[in-house]
Amino acid sequence: MFLQQLVNGVTLGSTYSLIAIGFTLVLGLLNMLNIAHGDIFMFGAFLGLSLAMLGIPLYLALILAMLGAGILAIIIERLCFRPLRKAHFLMPLLSTIAFGILLQNVATQIWGSEPSRYPQTTEVTQFQLGPVLVSSIDILIVAISIFLMLGIDQFVRRTRFGRAMRATSEKAQTASLLGVDINRVIIFTFFTSGAMAGVAGVLTALVYLQITPFIGIRQGLIGMVAMVIGGVGNLRGAMIGGLMIGIIEVMNDAYFTASYRDIILFGLFLIFIVFKPEGLFGKKER
Repeated sequence: MFLQQLVNGVTLGSTYSLIAIGFTLVLGLLNMLNIAHGDIFMFGAFLGLSLAMLGIPLYLALILAMLGAGILAIIIERLCFRPLRKAHFLMPLLSTIAFGILLQNVATQIWGSEPSRYPQTTEVTQFQLGPVLVSSIDILIVAISIFLMLGIDQFVRRTRFGRAMRATSEKAQTASLLGVDINRVIIFTFFTSGAMAGVAGVLTALVYLQITPFIGIRQGLIGMVAMVIGGVGNLRGAMIGGLMIGIIEVMNDAYFTASYRDIILFGLFLIFIVFKPEGLFGKKER
């Protein structure tokens, strides 16, 4: 029972990690929070759903959903962040709240407010590994998530463009004087952030099977919880934080009751904000 729930928690948590990474990329670069990130996740899920309904294979639907969500994130950067870079720090935050509500209403008009069921586009195979039952969908979700998480981590740490991203996050003005194209770095970061939300949306739809235009609200909040627990601005911390949240959520549903789920998760969120705001892996700042 415990091992089975642990596998389920890792599967769910890996999608949370992708959402948390998207938050972390933007927050680490601009010190600004994109509240509409959860709704980009929702839009990616519905884009994948629409493509799957047309009979497009899952791998291609994933790629197109990533591209669509990434482009949507760039639009948010151009409309909600770039014109307000020198404004009060609350202005971009408020503008992304408005954009997120706009996306919810657009999605409602296109796909309706009732839950939409994700079609089964691939044959599901069950594998019995001792006491644990693992499906091919679980393996696919975890494999894709880990591949993307490791890919982003190594890209940021080891490539020239990754160094430009780190330099911009440290001091944008200094990085610009050293020849870094700040706007290009920001656009790429937003695109990557949105792409992670898009693929997380499709993978989450495979887990839950049903999605609504309002699914992004809770998933976005969960992504923020994972980011804070792991350490704000810490990519690896966001990954671990997402996995932890997924395991906690599944274990609660298995051993307690689902009604306690949000009490535990957001109570943990509050505890970290008050008593350990740097998270598990972040740096303590004065």
